[in-house]
Amino acid sequence: MSDKTRIVFWGSPRIAAEFLGDLVARHGDSFEIVACVTQTEKVVQRQGKTAARSAVHEKAQALGIPVFTPKSVKKEADVLLQELQKIGFDLFVVLAYGKILPVSIIEAPRLKSVNFHGSLLPLLRGAAPIEHALLYGFTETGWTLQRIVSELDAGDIVAQSKVPISPDETTGTLYPKLTQDLLDHGARMLLDYVTGRASIQSQNHAAATHCGKISAEDGKLDFSRPAMEVRNRYRAFTPRPGVFAFFRDKKVKIGFELPHPHPLPTDVGRGADLVPSPGSGEGWPKAGVGSLTREGKNTLYVLCGDGQALKILSVTPEGKKAMAAGDFINGYRLADGDRLE
Repeated sequence: MSDKTRIVFWGSPRIAAEFLGDLVARHGDSFEIVACVTQTEKVVQRQGKTAARSAVHEKAQALGIPVFTPKSVKKEADVLLQELQKIGFDLFVVLAYGKILPVSIIEAPRLKSVNFHGSLLPLLRGAAPIEHALLYGFTETGWTLQRIVSELDAGDIVAQSKVPISPDETTGTLYPKLTQDLLDHGARMLLDYVTGRASIQSQNHAAATHCGKISAEDGKLDFSRPAMEVRNRYRAFTPRPGVFAFFRDKKVKIGFELPHPHPLPTDVGRGADLVPSPGSGEGWPKAGVGSLTREGKNTLYVLCGDGQALKILSVTPEGKKAMAAGDFINGYRLADGDRLE
């Protein structure tokens, strides 16, 4: 009889697919992935309707692993378990599956069920912890391997791995860092769990924070907020779904320079229009927050609620290609009073 732990892997996106591939390629002496459960195919509009499989589905199929795609894991739990029991399993491992598992599934394996969550629990329980770590200006995040319980992300902590967040980090750069950290440490966390070496601790529920799913509307910028808060929203939602505002009543996506916000230079092209800032900035356009202020021909700033300025690198008008700040200044003939709202 094999000493390998027989795992059913539950996941959907690319980060889960990469970990799945790593478990098979480098840790086959300890684990055997006997099946994968992933989300059903999604219909995408690309020159007609096309069914797109999840990254985990594609990876599992390439590896020759059986794949199950229940539309409703809650309604289909009994049938799904019957099929999985025919294969045999010791442990369910979940990573960004995207659906809540019913208790009958959680409790089915001999070693129960564990989940890799992309935050240092009890912080940021919920659907999008990686993006929210940037949104809230965290300087570190990481992975928590937790036992799954019926309450969302409230299970005992098996192990954690910390990942620093640099000041200019965006979601686009943080995901690869977290992926690499998972590949470096995830299998060891699992092995410590199945061998009983893990020091399992309950969460401090009083310290728990929560985060929800992300939608395109979360990218709406509010320039009445402090500049650092606006900057962090840009970091959290770059590259997807992107951040946006309205210019002359038209939606535009904005790209910012990522060094820390700073006082608006007093020698800008419209310096005569400045009055003392109510925040820590050196100047404040009479038009108020969201005001666009030029410095030379190619540099553009937007004013935020604390009197600090953010430097704009690019503007993407709706339905058009991204424009460098200088091209936007010249192409739209910026005038006094122009602002982002």
